[in-house]
Amino acid sequence: MHRLRLWTASLVSRVDGMVARIENHEALAASAIRDVRQAAARAGVQLRRVRADGARLRDELHARREAEVSWRDRAARTAESDRDTAIECLRRSRCKGREAQELKRRIAEHERIEKQLALDVAAVEERLSRLEEQRNLLSTRESRAEALGSVRDADAPGGVDVGEVFGRWEIRVAERELEGGCPTRGDALESDFQQAEESAELGAELDALLLSNDTREEV
Repeated sequence: MHRLRLWTASLVSRVDGMVARIENHEALAASAIRDVRQAAARAGVQLRRVRADGARLRDELHARREAEVSWRDRAARTAESDRDTAIECLRRSRCKGREAQELKRRIAEHERIEKQLALDVAAVEERLSRLEEQRNLLSTRESRAEALGSVRDADAPGGVDVGEVFGRWEIRVAERELEGGCPTRGDALESDFQQAEESAELGAELDALLLSNDTREEV
């Protein structure tokens, strides 16, 4: 009994160790995937903000260009009646033009950053997808390995082969059937009937064959 308890305790300890390692692997993989997913979410939010800022800058550029044209038109309309006002209108038109040029430069830089950020987001999402696929594949392989291992290692405690266990069980069942008067697979009476029925079927088949040959010869 003491040896059995030691064997049981050792087995439980090994199983606990295996379970802990499996749980650690799964936990590490889940943690890595969670971190990458969070990074992808943050990058996605940042990309949407950058795109919104880019749209705002393009709207401002459009407004500056319209203002530049508008002040130039005003200068042309007031040149004959009020030269000083026309000059001031041109000054403001140039100011709007310089602002438009600065916005154009900022937009070009912004678009460069936006393009790089979009590539980074795509790379993070691709990494996340590959991690999830790898986790699912390893989980499937692990389940398959465990199932195959269970089939190969289906032995009774103490090193007894499971086939021997079933063999002894079958012998015990047969003994109880004999004790209870139940017919078994080796029942002699059933065997005699089967042989007689088979002989009768073969005889009928032989008679039919002979009759068929006689009919062909007569023709």
